[in-house]
Amino acid sequence: MSAIEAYISELDRRLSGSAGAKADLLAEARDGLIDAAEAYRAGGVTEHDAERLAVADFGPADLIARDYQAELGLRRDIRVLWELIVGVPILIVAWDLARMLSFGDWSRLGDPPPSWYHRAIGAADVVAALSPAAAIAGVIAARLLSRRMDGPRAARSVSLTVAAALGLNLVAVALYGGATGLLEPARLIISVPCAVLSGAWILFSMRLTLAARRHRRPEMAIAA
Repeated sequence: MSAIEAYISELDRRLSGSAGAKADLLAEARDGLIDAAEAYRAGGVTEHDAERLAVADFGPADLIARDYQAELGLRRDIRVLWELIVGVPILIVAWDLARMLSFGDWSRLGDPPPSWYHRAIGAADVVAALSPAAAIAGVIAARLLSRRMDGPRAARSVSLTVAAALGLNLVAVALYGGATGLLEPARLIISVPCAVLSGAWILFSMRLTLAARRHRRPEMAIAA
């Protein structure tokens, strides 16, 4: 195996993330190494030494992998943020439409709910709206910070907005489900479409939370 391919294989082994994004970074690294090696060969250096020098100039694999892992993490964070921006409003609107079309007005359930329930649902509405708002702030921060900071620092900063947006979404889901379950569990499944959308929101939240946590572990290990 050539020195360049051995180096690329080492980077590949150290990185974790989206297969497509990782392939793009590795292809970019390979192209840069090949160009550098060709420049050395044009200067009269043997092929073996040219590749060895190109790899040495590129930098230690562990340091480059740290920067690349931060880039992969940043891309994943941005994707999570966009999914929150689009997904949360769609789920809220879809649930309300499903309730109106498949069940009707809340008055069908009988006596009006107590005041504490209205306050809890109002708080859930506010928190649910703040989640995509925090995600929008995260996308803006990612764009600005990526121009002003190195990869690892920008990724760590953006990850805080991801944690805030995901946390707000989880709190909203807990408030909706918890308040309704305490008042009258039957309200959680007033219709099949509403039950399906409630389950979809829970699964959506769990998937994004797990995805955001998973990609940070390799980065933390590399940084250590």
